[in-house]
Amino acid sequence: MNSMMRLRFLFLGFWLSLASLQAQFVCFSDSTTIYTFEGTQVPPMVGEATFAYQHYRVIVGGKFLDPLHPEDEAIYNCDMLIIDHERQKTYILPLSYFPPFVDDQFAGVNYAYTMENDTAYVLGGYGYDLAKGYQTTFPTLTIFPVKTLIDSVLHYKDYLNLFQVVESDSRLAITEGTLVKIGDYFLVYNGREITPIEEEFTDCLTVNEWDFRGQLRKFSLKKTEGYLEVDELQICNTSKVFYQCMPDTWKKAPVRVYELDRQ
Repeated sequence: MNSMMRLRFLFLGFWLSLASLQAQFVCFSDSTTIYTFEGTQVPPMVGEATFAYQHYRVIVGGKFLDPLHPEDEAIYNCDMLIIDHERQKTYILPLSYFPPFVDDQFAGVNYAYTMENDTAYVLGGYGYDLAKGYQTTFPTLTIFPVKTLIDSVLHYKDYLNLFQVVESDSRLAITEGTLVKIGDYFLVYNGREITPIEEEFTDCLTVNEWDFRGQLRKFSLKKTEGYLEVDELQICNTSKVFYQCMPDTWKKAPVRVYELDRQ
């Protein structure tokens, strides 16, 4: 099956799911094949994260709109897309074999995201959590090197080990926010969290929503036993106290190891 046909089948699956009254399209592929097709045209999208590097564009998540009826409900993008504008090619990376937490997150929408030099940061977003069986805000921060990812795809090398993940931290569960990285710190402005909570003694889910408009979060990352985790988190709820979220210096002093002269 060529890649354009694959995209068309995604649309077909979406409309069939509507016909059968399924509210959510679940991404699945049994292949790690990198699909390619000539051209750079993809259907119109909303809610995606986009990273530009030279003549390439990397697209994470988002929803495809029906070009004939853009006002209708859209279909989740189940692939990572790399568009090569110079060679006029598009590479499609199925998400099913991406690392845990990344696979679900990258099939979502409305992330807080940014890029610093070669490194992309994708925080939160909203979509379908396959393990839990419902849509929620992802408590995840995923980090990957854009140039290395592109080079790996172009030369058909393994790219699945390029992703670093801060996982299952509810403080990262933000959708529709704005992410900025300054030095060693991350700033997240605005956004909201939409999380279903299972009611006690029943199987019913109650959707809870928290509005973070006007709020600023600051945090850094540290590595503990080989894993990244959130550090120095501070939340400033109004612009009047934003100064409290500003560190004394944006770049931490490097840890220096001095060799003792024992002579």
